Amino acid sequence: MPKQTEQLETKILKLFGTDSHKIFSFETLLGLLPQKTRKEKLIHSLDILKKQKKIKEVERFKFQLVKGDTKDNVSSHQEVKPVKLDKPKSKFIPNQKVYEGIIDISNTSGAVFVIIEGVERDAIFRQREMPKVFQGDRVKVSLSDVKPGKRPEATLVDVIERKVHKIIGKVHKTERDTFVEPLSRKIKQHFYIAFQDTKNAENDQYVLVEFKEWNLSEKSPRGRIIEILDGSAFHNIEMESILIEKGFQKSFDPKVIEELNDVSKKIEKSELSYRLDYRNVTTLTIDPADARDFDDAISLQKLENGNYEIGVHIADVSHFVKPHTEVDKEAFNRATSVYLPDRVAPMLPELLSNDLCSLNPKVERYAFAAIFEMDENGKIINEKIAKTVIKSNHRFSYEEAQEIIETQKGNFAEEILFLDKIAKIWRAERYKKGAIKFATTEVRFKFDDKGVPIEVYEKVQKDSNLLIEDFMLKANVCVATFLSNYVEQKKIHAGVYRNHDLPSLEKLQQFSETAFRLGKHKVKSLEDPKKAASVLNAFLDEIKDTPEAPILNQLAIRSMAKANYSTTNIGHYGLGYAFYTHFTSPIRRYPDLLVHRLLDKILYQTKYNYPKDILEQMCQHCSIQEKNAADCEREGIKYKQVEYLSYRIGKTFQGIISGAIQSGFWVELIDNKCEGFVELAAQFKEEFVYDAQKISLTSSKGKRSFFYGDVITIEVAKVHLRDKKVWFKVVD
Repeated sequence: MPKQTEQLETKILKLFGTDSHKIFSFETLLGLLPQKTRKEKLIHSLDILKKQKKIKEVERFKFQLVKGDTKDNVSSHQEVKPVKLDKPKSKFIPNQKVYEGIIDISNTSGAVFVIIEGVERDAIFRQREMPKVFQGDRVKVSLSDVKPGKRPEATLVDVIERKVHKIIGKVHKTERDTFVEPLSRKIKQHFYIAFQDTKNAENDQYVLVEFKEWNLSEKSPRGRIIEILDGSAFHNIEMESILIEKGFQKSFDPKVIEELNDVSKKIEKSELSYRLDYRNVTTLTIDPADARDFDDAISLQKLENGNYEIGVHIADVSHFVKPHTEVDKEAFNRATSVYLPDRVAPMLPELLSNDLCSLNPKVERYAFAAIFEMDENGKIINEKIAKTVIKSNHRFSYEEAQEIIETQKGNFAEEILFLDKIAKIWRAERYKKGAIKFATTEVRFKFDDKGVPIEVYEKVQKDSNLLIEDFMLKANVCVATFLSNYVEQKKIHAGVYRNHDLPSLEKLQQFSETAFRLGKHKVKSLEDPKKAASVLNAFLDEIKDTPEAPILNQLAIRSMAKANYSTTNIGHYGLGYAFYTHFTSPIRRYPDLLVHRLLDKILYQTKYNYPKDILEQMCQHCSIQEKNAADCEREGIKYKQVEYLSYRIGKTFQGIISGAIQSGFWVELIDNKCEGFVELAAQFKEEFVYDAQKISLTSSKGKRSFFYGDVITIEVAKVHLRDKKVWFKVVD
């Protein structure tokens, strides 16, 4: 029996201890076990334990210890309840006085909690013992007795790892001292700046501060000012603060830039000796109109045998970024590019991202390609993966390509129309096999010359966008399948996969109940997660023309598990693929660069081979950074939406009620997706009764009701830019 299976079985038995009356559901076990535990592994171990007659399935997906078999079990383990999986966890060690945890600070109250895996409720620090910690710090704490249903109290023992390295803030000077107040609401403490570290900053200036230390005996953390910022445009400072709070930045260390001085900018003859030459094959790129880096290009040619060949060529970043270099270290630390509405914090320096690696038109570029031979109806006859050299013939924006699809004329119309035809065939096949038809939305902005948003609109996905998406998906599946074959043959230690697990039954049920409350929409049975895709597809098609469709689409997406990176493949549920990875965006995603290096090892026998445990750690880091980047992007969009509405006080808009609590409700504006809160007490004299089941508010006299999903007209009442908050009032 594999060692890993034995370890998981032992952990399961520890949860039961010697209590043969205890019953755990599958979801509870999954919550109690380490976060990295995959559902497939858990199912396998439960089957083994059932065959060994150590546990039994008393109801569907509910398990109990077999009586009389406790002599083989491990010692009793303290019973705990499922942890909240949407927060980072550290390990809960029972029967220990000191525990590791992650700090979580409330935005509203400022209360400081510590999240400990396996503890039912997050521990809280007493007000009089406020610890010297930042949001996200990894700490050691001692706890009061952990009793079921009670929130334990924590006392700080030590800080293991700080998560704050730099902050942006405002200078406050006294006669003797200088402090900096952070912009971030998550950081409550002012930073003390010693005289030699002030950089002569003046009172009320905005500055970039580097964290130095925080002695547990001192009230304030210490820092040093490293840059005085231009405060004339506060929105620039706010957007930079969003990046820095999550550990991202636009600039690169000089040693990273210096390392690129020796990079060759020419096509080398030695490279041409083993690359497939596609410089004379028609090759096109289709990207957003404002894109500056081009990860992917598509080649198309008709073969002598009458078949067609389509190549998905991806920027060969691995040629320029070698393991253990300064550029590679920085790229790994960032792990992803971050796209805010008005700026980008790139994973790679501009020389690479916008020039040498970018598949710009009319210039020769190195690429890594997935190449498909097919008939005229898209049936794949042969596929291969190889390094190539290309020369893109033309750069299309999505809008330009869409115009060709709609009018059937223009430059390279024959090629664009054929690619669109194949993409639609593959898309239909993907949905037939179980991919979910989520209609994702993307908010875009137009800015004036000062960076102020003058228009907010929803980007609509059209055929040209979907065309590129389908070819990228096909390339990713091809590469994932290829990697898995070579892992089985032990040619590489492990692959990198993009996993998406089965949805939670509980979340699916919540979605079904909400859909019914929202518009009396009935979702067919969602008792089997494996069949949820087809049920959701039919439901989303059914309600696509209703006012509440956008909200329900977003709720359906939230009911799904979060995708992540791992060396253990479990498939991608949402896309309906047994094997899936990320190969197509190495300029902006580090996992794609890892995949390129693995392919390089397989195809061209490069010496570097990642051990599985190291590769798994890298995957976990990339998953964390992906979440941090997504948080930044949401914060950036929210700020720009609020900034947009700050210039429209008193203006009216139509919106949809998107949530409610006792004191009021939220409204999402239909045209621009901006959201604000209607505070009932500020507008109405009568009281309202909140119905949690119907998600509604009804006046005490019964004359006025507000229901989740209602379309209403509102007026922008007030805006608080720093807090990113908007208040609306109802227009009768």
